[in-house]
Amino acid sequence: MSGKEDHMAYGDYPGQESERSSGTRSLLGDTLNKFRDKYHAHTQGQQQQSAPGYQQPHYNTQGGYPGQPPAQGYGQPSSQGAPPPHQQQQGGYYGSTPVPAQTQNPPYYQGTKPPKTDLVSGLLGKVQGIGSDLAQKIGSSIDPQAYATYGSSTQADGKIRYSSFAPERDYNDAKWYVDGCTYMWAVSRALETAKESIWILDWWLSPELYLRRPPAKNEQYRLDRMLQAAAQRGVKVNIIVYKEVTQALSLSSSHTKHHLEDLHPNISVFRHPDHLPDRQTLHSGMVASFQNMTLNPAGIAKLSSDALKGIYGMNDNVILYWAHHEKLCLIDSKIAFMGGLDLCFGRWDTYQHSIADVHPHDIKDTVFPGQDYNNARILDFQDVVHFEKNELNRQTNSRMGWADVAVSLHGPVVEDLRKHFVDRWNFIYDEKYEVRKSTRYSKLILYQRPLSSAGFHQHGVQGQNPSHHHQGTQQQQQQQQQFQTPAIPPAYGHGQSQVPSGTGSQSYQPPGQQYPPPPPGGPPQQHTQAGSGYQPQWNQPQTPGSAQTPYYQPPPQDSQTRGFFDGSEPQQAGGRGFSNLKTDVTNFGNVLRSQLAGQVHRYQDRYFSGNPGQAQNAVRMGCQIVRSSSKWSHGTTQTETSIAEAYATIIRESEHFVYIENQFFITATGDSQAPVKNKIGAAIVERILRAARAKQKYHIIVVIPAIPGFAGDLRDEGSLGTRAIMEFQYNSINRGGNSIMELIAKEGLNPMEYIRFYNLRNYDRLNATAVMQTAEKQSGVSYQAAQHQYDAGMTASRPVFDTTAAYGQYQQAAQHATQGKSSPGRWDSVAECYMLGGESILNVPWEHNDASAEIDAFVSEELYVHSKVLIADDRTVICGSANINDRSQLGSHDSEIAVVIQDPSPLESTMNGQPYLVSRFAATLRRQLCRKHLGLIPAQDYQRPNANFEPVGVPNQYDVGSPEDQIVADPLSGTFQSLWNSRAKQNTEVYRKVFHAVPDDNVRNWNDYKEFYEYYFRKEEVNKQKQGQQPAPAPIPGEGLTPAPPSKYECGHVIRDEFPEGVRAVKEELNKVKGTLVEMPLMFLIEEDIAQEGIGLNKLTEEIYT
Repeated sequence: MSGKEDHMAYGDYPGQESERSSGTRSLLGDTLNKFRDKYHAHTQGQQQQSAPGYQQPHYNTQGGYPGQPPAQGYGQPSSQGAPPPHQQQQGGYYGSTPVPAQTQNPPYYQGTKPPKTDLVSGLLGKVQGIGSDLAQKIGSSIDPQAYATYGSSTQADGKIRYSSFAPERDYNDAKWYVDGCTYMWAVSRALETAKESIWILDWWLSPELYLRRPPAKNEQYRLDRMLQAAAQRGVKVNIIVYKEVTQALSLSSSHTKHHLEDLHPNISVFRHPDHLPDRQTLHSGMVASFQNMTLNPAGIAKLSSDALKGIYGMNDNVILYWAHHEKLCLIDSKIAFMGGLDLCFGRWDTYQHSIADVHPHDIKDTVFPGQDYNNARILDFQDVVHFEKNELNRQTNSRMGWADVAVSLHGPVVEDLRKHFVDRWNFIYDEKYEVRKSTRYSKLILYQRPLSSAGFHQHGVQGQNPSHHHQGTQQQQQQQQQFQTPAIPPAYGHGQSQVPSGTGSQSYQPPGQQYPPPPPGGPPQQHTQAGSGYQPQWNQPQTPGSAQTPYYQPPPQDSQTRGFFDGSEPQQAGGRGFSNLKTDVTNFGNVLRSQLAGQVHRYQDRYFSGNPGQAQNAVRMGCQIVRSSSKWSHGTTQTETSIAEAYATIIRESEHFVYIENQFFITATGDSQAPVKNKIGAAIVERILRAARAKQKYHIIVVIPAIPGFAGDLRDEGSLGTRAIMEFQYNSINRGGNSIMELIAKEGLNPMEYIRFYNLRNYDRLNATAVMQTAEKQSGVSYQAAQHQYDAGMTASRPVFDTTAAYGQYQQAAQHATQGKSSPGRWDSVAECYMLGGESILNVPWEHNDASAEIDAFVSEELYVHSKVLIADDRTVICGSANINDRSQLGSHDSEIAVVIQDPSPLESTMNGQPYLVSRFAATLRRQLCRKHLGLIPAQDYQRPNANFEPVGVPNQYDVGSPEDQIVADPLSGTFQSLWNSRAKQNTEVYRKVFHAVPDDNVRNWNDYKEFYEYYFRKEEVNKQKQGQQPAPAPIPGEGLTPAPPSKYECGHVIRDEFPEGVRAVKEELNKVKGTLVEMPLMFLIEEDIAQEGIGLNKLTEEIYT
């Protein structure tokens, strides 16, 4: 596409009866009938069908849900009623009056009974609780694997949808979280009630992260303190973090590991992968190339050819730039948290995304201590071991807001996440930690029976030889894998265990089970291979001793068993004989046991779920885990790309509308866009063209960041990576000849009618008021010095401040200066002004002796989109850690995890003006996101939690039917489309005029960039080209060695030149801003080669950026 063209030119669930409706059928009768049917099926050699209930959801074209959804699929009662009164408060602001931080834990995840409403209800609640616990113990005793994973389903041909390692699972509950405030509060609720295990898998984990804010009022909710408290309660904490390339990233996983492990022996942290060279690479001199250098584009240009070949991915055993990117937290094997949010600095945020955090009246109101106040576009994290040392001056620089989405899950789908974590843990253990012989580390056992099982005692957990028990368990797992068919992965069960560490700490205990204390001595030695995922082991020879009978036979897969034989053993010539008959009977017993365990779980859901006196819940969401994994990341023999398959399939099968939020958008429409390989773009083009040919109204909305979140001016030499990513994204969207929009335009269509791209941006005001000046003058201490000491105090075990030092002196002076002022701190942030019900910025006071100083206090920054979510037709949701780029989608690069959620709970709505039934989960999540971006929800008060702050089990609170909800309910309606596009356009125009924000459609080449942006913001020392230095990667013709003038304004501040009338004119412009939505500038630098190919960007290195 020519840069001269105008930018507008491219521009059912099948019917099924509810299980609750069959109340006339008895528990015993149902069970015996099923057993009788199973026996007949065996004798006739017929293939067994899966035990649980409904087929994989799909929707008819009329949007109908023919069947009534049956019972919810979890054992403990959960409250569907209104949240407590204190949880019904709406959002506020920094200075809002807080309520007590401690609230009663909801009954679902704490395991307690629902609140009594009357005597009968209370009695019924006790009966339900006892019955549920008893059912859990019975089911786990019969067959822990079948009990935990009932509800799986496969396609008619026996294959797993999206070629995933995990099948679709029914009977799940799910809950969404928009942004980090609610998510991290929910995680803290689960952590403080953990009883057995905490498993965390993160790209980055910051031990000093506060899960609740402000930190001064929530010291106990710092992540490391919560994990330490859990470990002290006997909870086993297992954490896997990505081991970064230290020359390229500042995550300091070493600090994470050693800081947490020093807290308690029950905490174990694995770092992976090791970036170690093999013998061949040692000889190549690759190691020497990496020593004492920074892996930025300038450094990459200096690497040897061998080093360039290994810079990305694996050169035999060398792994560089591939990351464990999953974000996963499992609590007691019952609740899972996953999505786009790492438990690390820079992620916590609220709906209004305040980017100012200056509190002149009281520094204890600080929300983002230390380096948690971060702006990745200005300065990356530095020396996070000393996270209190923040070089970003919060009096002159804003932070960068963080938009994200996550979910919490309960039900059989959690077992697939457990499997993923256990396989990863054991794979890393075998590869790295077994040789260390440390008593702290041991393998995880996926599931085992309760203590009361006779078979369990047979192997003598209480015996004197712990290694014998562990070996037996490993042998059992090996044999279980041999019983699995290649067509469907094995199910797996309820409890997990860990070999006693011998450290003297309390050993891990599976749910609902009690074990004797671990025997003295070190851990047993392990020699079996693990972590191989679901790869069948048909032809692997058994090691000596592996022929020992496991303590219970592995349960068969119901949907794959044929008769008495599963095909894993050939029949003997001349008849089966007595031994084979014995095997047949044993196998049939396994089927009966598996069916009985599943029946117990189903009846548990039917009779022991819901709240007394209320209608039974019908939580039965279909969930499926998909992932990107390969040999380097997970030890699997085959690379899995089920996330990519899920994205492409759901887009192709979407009927009306797709909403996407993602951190990146790098994809291909075919094979001609090398090096990009993932074909999500092809699915988008295919679906749009099909809609156009059918004259169907169809639309896709994509929300991504304006600029990748890396520091530096776009023209700096070190910003090559940023520009490369932007170039690949533009080539995916509307440039290069084979982009999505260009292919649509070649068909004679206006692509803007079918797909549009947007960014997010917001503003705030740095509250450097007269109180700050007075306090600084009276105390002789600068606000910045006091802030630094406060941040340093927050890193101690408990903050203790010397009142004679900087912080104490400033605080005393500030309190004196604040006397007589009403609502001090009320306007420490003005972010509420663009949200629903917020005060007009025209009416916000400015407490400063110099009224003109207010114009310099306003700041703006892109709101960084870090979400990884897709919502199709308001019925299907994909949410996880995967970006839309090759790194996340190809499987062999970064490891990722995501969940596909299809909620059968119907919600009446419209689509393109026609009646249309949608999924409550998908629709409310999409509407919440759209309303937030449009400013149609109130600002969030992080000190007033509501139902959305709780873990799964307490439903999301959303005001269906409100006027604001009705505006966004139909994504194809003229009302929604008009408001969405007009607000994006209006907000864009305001930021263009007030802040000269880039990227911008009016900046089409580097000369435009210089006049529009660099003239105001580029610093002199950055623009100079000293003798002997490499020239800037995109030099402006005629500039030569003449240095640019010093920057007139701090980055992100108001361009005073545009407002000779003064601050009132600025406020009048900002008063037009509603929400955070802005247009994506598709014409930005369209006349330039943004990332010129050269030594730093070439065929060998470009995969780094895709």
